Amino acid sequence: MKSNKILWLLIFTLMVASCSDDFLDKKKLGALTTDGFFITENDAFQSIVAAYSDLKDYRYTWTIWCFGDVLSDDATYSGSDSDVQGFALMESYNYPTDNGRILGRYQILYRGINKANQAIDGISGMDESLFKTQSKKRLLGEALFLRAYYYHELVCVFGDVPLMTKTPTISDKTMARTPVADVYAQIETDLKTAASYLPAKSEIDMKADAGRITRGAANAMLSRVYLFEKKYDDCKKASLEVFKDGYELEDDYAYVFSLAGEHCKESIFEIDFYNSLTQSAATTNNGNFHVLMMLPYGATYGYGINQPTQSLANAFDEAGDTVRKAATLLTPTDLQAWETPANFAKLERNRTGYYNQKYYLKPAERSTEIRNNPVNIRVIRLSEVYLNYAEACLKAATPDNTEARKYLNKVRTRAKLADSPAADTDLFEATIKERRLELAMEGHRFFDMVRTGKAAETFKAKGVFRPGISELMPIPQAEIDNSGGVLTQNPL
Repeated sequence: MKSNKILWLLIFTLMVASCSDDFLDKKKLGALTTDGFFITENDAFQSIVAAYSDLKDYRYTWTIWCFGDVLSDDATYSGSDSDVQGFALMESYNYPTDNGRILGRYQILYRGINKANQAIDGISGMDESLFKTQSKKRLLGEALFLRAYYYHELVCVFGDVPLMTKTPTISDKTMARTPVADVYAQIETDLKTAASYLPAKSEIDMKADAGRITRGAANAMLSRVYLFEKKYDDCKKASLEVFKDGYELEDDYAYVFSLAGEHCKESIFEIDFYNSLTQSAATTNNGNFHVLMMLPYGATYGYGINQPTQSLANAFDEAGDTVRKAATLLTPTDLQAWETPANFAKLERNRTGYYNQKYYLKPAERSTEIRNNPVNIRVIRLSEVYLNYAEACLKAATPDNTEARKYLNKVRTRAKLADSPAADTDLFEATIKERRLELAMEGHRFFDMVRTGKAAETFKAKGVFRPGISELMPIPQAEIDNSGGVLTQNPL
């Protein structure tokens, strides 16, 4: 049985009571006002539980892969013909202003920010003596991390966005967009403060608190943020702080993505899911909806909607990388071995020959409630921080090729590959290629190519990627309309 079920049940109990479709509509947040809610320690804890809840909402988690993987050369939107046609404009880098996935990401992330702001405001005003079993600073650190995380997920896709650091009021509905540099400054401040408040992973009870944010997660997120900002020396420092917390790479790459490998020794931050037989609606369950979306159509009950490409398979082959290829790409041969002959014979809509192995569950592991499969989303792993650090060493004010090569080779060694043969002048390209193989189908590729300026060349087979335009998606037209036109649009 998976740990932390009580925590996530509380999330959705509170979520049903307090959420609304419009993150600015305070009248729908619940019967209690913010001022009247934060009375007890349990009130404070429940506010944090609510702030976590939007990490699990499928309308946000859908965009992790449909933007990060499908908009890159690693995957394509598959499923039914109507599914494919519905996402075709997105894959050709013509982003509709009314696209449901874009709107879902924008609204759910702001809903999470709203809850984090309520928690920060409410808990900050509570007397320290009220906290007997929970640490006030730890709760604040979790809320600060979540606000920073949600904002980073916004700026990666939309650029300038309204920056709200207090519980919103109706007047915030017409708040203008804040320059991305100012949003990043707030993200940095929140993560630094969170890191100073939070315990290390080694200091928490993983049976009770698996899935709760730690100091390592805050510093690892800082490492990622600084890489996006091209603050390479700061990225190095944040990465080194992560290394101090005792994380280690697992010997077996495939184990990391198994049910047994959840919260393993290299895991820094995961979104927890479990098999809840009493909750089956897509928006009110505790299972990972995207297992359903990625399981092959016909041979399983899945949609087969996020299919890896031959380009990704070729990249593994060119590197001689059999370990990560086998753990990432699910093939019909694999299915034939694991599914019943009758089910395998029903396989259809197989457009590329591959499925996402990292979300695949064998028949005995699947939930009878098909939306509730118990697979966590691995958000930050140690290997990502190793590669962040390697890249930062190469791009820092004083480059350090030796240190970069050391951490690049740590990742390669776990994949049973020899040390990188790249010359110093080619080490950056080797590091970027390594990111593709190590983090494949985890939602990174599109954003890595955008932040390194490689998107137009890398994605030219998919569509016309227009530098200065295609890096960002449009602000949803519905949100511009709701603001009375105060929100401006990105270049289209």
